[in-house]
Amino acid sequence: MQRSRFAGRGFRGLIAAAGAALVALPLAAVGTAGASAHPRAAAASIIIGEPLSPPLVPQQAVFIAKELGFFAKEHLNVQIAYMPNGLESELGTTAKSITLGMAAGSDSIEAAAQGAPIHAVWVDYQKLDLVCIGGPKIKSIKDLVGQAVGSTGAGGFSQTTMNACLTAGGVKPSQVKEITMTRAEFVPALATGRIQAAVFHADDAYAVLHSIKGAHIIDTEYKTLPLYWYGSLNVRDAYAKANPTVVEHAIAALMMADRWMMNPKNNARFVALAVKNSGESKAAVQSAITFDRSIQLWNTSCAVSPASVAFTSHLLLTQGSITKAPTFAQVYNGSYCAAAAKMAG
Repeated sequence: MQRSRFAGRGFRGLIAAAGAALVALPLAAVGTAGASAHPRAAAASIIIGEPLSPPLVPQQAVFIAKELGFFAKEHLNVQIAYMPNGLESELGTTAKSITLGMAAGSDSIEAAAQGAPIHAVWVDYQKLDLVCIGGPKIKSIKDLVGQAVGSTGAGGFSQTTMNACLTAGGVKPSQVKEITMTRAEFVPALATGRIQAAVFHADDAYAVLHSIKGAHIIDTEYKTLPLYWYGSLNVRDAYAKANPTVVEHAIAALMMADRWMMNPKNNARFVALAVKNSGESKAAVQSAITFDRSIQLWNTSCAVSPASVAFTSHLLLTQGSITKAPTFAQVYNGSYCAAAAKMAG
């Protein structure tokens, strides 16, 4: 049984550690090309936590919103802080180290289950852009029985999606050997045979499939977990209550960025910006953008499904990541997004 990443470590202690750790985290240096001419003195200064460094294609909204001036249009002066993962983004938000934190939907649910004073206020992307890739000698998921698979650790997003891949093929997680490693180690571990499968984002998957001969997709996660809640934007309750318009303008800017990314007319510039931000090849970025648009990855409105939150909560509950499923209201507050949608038009 998985163990919650919040459990046993003391939530207050985790919050203190997250606040101290942020001091050493780098702030992203992103230009403001295309920014509107709002006076800087009138802008509210906020820090948004980004859980992947460098960001992959799905996580580009914050960077696009800053680079193309959507934040400036909403009178926001934004710094982007790289967080180690979604958990640390949630903890940093709670600890007041960052204003808003991007995270996985599962992180928001786990935080709510532990009574953290934060809420998800927007869903950046809903469907999983992940694929489960098997090594050359793996012909089907059933071939993974007794084999080693990669994961970033117990209770994490990586383990949850790896388990979904296994379950889709009728294999129990207890029937494989899970090896904990960083995401950066997945590719070399798969190439050397240290592991026989791992779950990758679409852009990483392109690189894997084109660098490891015989590697192939054995499961497409958005089909296996169609109701899984993928990404969230989170804010501390007290901050949102005191600064509702700041939260609303931030969501509006991110929503405009998602709309811009979903528009094929912006493809050439989107590819160029994502290549710069991610450090990935043009081919990998284009492949991921095409795939992500095809599954309507980026949320262009306030759409959020209570069924999706309930499904993900149930999955975390059955895996032991949480001991009690929080209610939809405990996890998500949609009031700020409703106002943001009117701003975005």
